[in-house]
Amino acid sequence: MRSLIIRFMDCEGPGILEDSLRKANYKITYHDAYKKGLQLVPESQQIFDIIILMGGPKSVYDPKEQEFFKPYLNLVENSLAISGKKVLGICLGSQILAKVLGSTVEKGDKGLEVGFSKVSILNSAHPIFQGITTSHISTFHLHGDTFNLPSGAERLLSSEKYENQMFSYENKGFGIQCHFEVTYPMLEVWWNVHKEIPATLGKISNEIKMKQKEMEANARILFNNIIKAN
Repeated sequence: MRSLIIRFMDCEGPGILEDSLRKANYKITYHDAYKKGLQLVPESQQIFDIIILMGGPKSVYDPKEQEFFKPYLNLVENSLAISGKKVLGICLGSQILAKVLGSTVEKGDKGLEVGFSKVSILNSAHPIFQGITTSHISTFHLHGDTFNLPSGAERLLSSEKYENQMFSYENKGFGIQCHFEVTYPMLEVWWNVHKEIPATLGKISNEIKMKQKEMEANARILFNNIIKAN
């Protein structure tokens, strides 16, 4: 089995998700979209079993970025059309998936959502949540864009600020707006790179470390379930 991980920023990698892929014996290939002139492997949708699109600072709705996003939108559309292929989008990646499925992606009218908080599980019987025993789980937020739920998709997770935190589409497309993948070492980097984090939350602390640890156990279950979904 082969996975393609598309990074839109060097510090926004798969984190916890990488462990789940390796545990499931996936070979991992990286494509760094932020490197100028780098082209996707031709017919990637045929080569890779799962396409994973990570987060980043760009916005899908930015008119100046339409040419940049075109190959990734095409890749997602082509992958969803092939039986047995799977797409997972996280943050910016979830917005790409939502747009391919016909949603409007836009700047959120409630401002930035930053930091750890609980999200509500809307369908605890869904196989994605097998092994998670609570009705709310902790996650990390870092976004100000949002989208409406794609037609034919099921909303799986919701927060008080933005309702579309996770959705599934035909059990082969999964969009996650929040960041379950983030490890504590990643957070230490993000605190220095994403200035809105310390501006909102202050200095990184042992409390943040404990919140990441609390999130990680359920995050691993969630990613394992997504990878094995069929």
